[in-house]
Amino acid sequence: MIKNFAILLALAMGSSVFAQVPSPNDIVVTGVSTVPAPKKVQKGYDRLGRSEYECIYKYDVIATKKNGEKIGEEYATILQFNPKVAKFSDMATYRVDSVASIQGMDMELIDNITEARDRSEFFFSGEVYQNYPEGSTTYDDIITPNYAEYEENFAPFEWEITEDSLTVCSYPCIKATCEYGGRKWIAWFTEEIPASYGPWKFSGLPGLIMKVTDSEGVHTFTAKSFAKSDTEIVKVKNVNVQRTTRDKFVSAKNYLEEDPMKRISPESISQIDVFRGGAIRINGVPLIKRKNGYTPIEIK
Repeated sequence: MIKNFAILLALAMGSSVFAQVPSPNDIVVTGVSTVPAPKKVQKGYDRLGRSEYECIYKYDVIATKKNGEKIGEEYATILQFNPKVAKFSDMATYRVDSVASIQGMDMELIDNITEARDRSEFFFSGEVYQNYPEGSTTYDDIITPNYAEYEENFAPFEWEITEDSLTVCSYPCIKATCEYGGRKWIAWFTEEIPASYGPWKFSGLPGLIMKVTDSEGVHTFTAKSFAKSDTEIVKVKNVNVQRTTRDKFVSAKNYLEEDPMKRISPESISQIDVFRGGAIRINGVPLIKRKNGYTPIEIK
């Protein structure tokens, strides 16, 4: 799995609300982004601004198979941000959006990298837009055969900051704790990067969150690289998205993922596409294959 993450990292390196908006000299950068920035965005994408920084996180999940066996899963994810907005997504989705949003890009290439993402063994399907719209967080995800979206308040976390310290990705960090989504969380943030963003939906601390894990160690995000960036932050204009509430989303997502093939209503299926590499789309929406079952990040 480490090898897989290293490959994804190599592909990506190539890319707040701020407590106070820092100048470039105020932030210590441990890497340099090398991904060429898309200059033009197609009609199917909204531009949310240019990313000034990006942080790549390794996302570890301890899954429990039906026979009770514990098994580790590893994902590569990325946070793009500027002083006004942040986007968190799977690395494969980041690559798809970066290529597809370039005007005039070859559609065959877009289809190929999209199919590669859809058949990935470990694919974090959610896309999180922090402080978008202003004061809110927008969450987009897949509940096959639909896309779903909901909004909630930006940084809905009641953090308790402690005096404990830890070094993560060469940055000195401070410990903070909270409860959210039915889990207790421990986060480590650095004041050297005064941006109140973090992986997934985690936000609202006086510094970038570099590591966060739940109290049982089931879900863990760990920063592996932080770099300056100049890439477009884009959001797909999905006219077919079903807008809902967080509570309804969590309930529907967790229910479906327990057994997707049995819980997708036959009446809701109008088209099934099976690709040579094994990717499946139902009504144009990816069917995510999880050989170890689904381990929800939010229990409630």
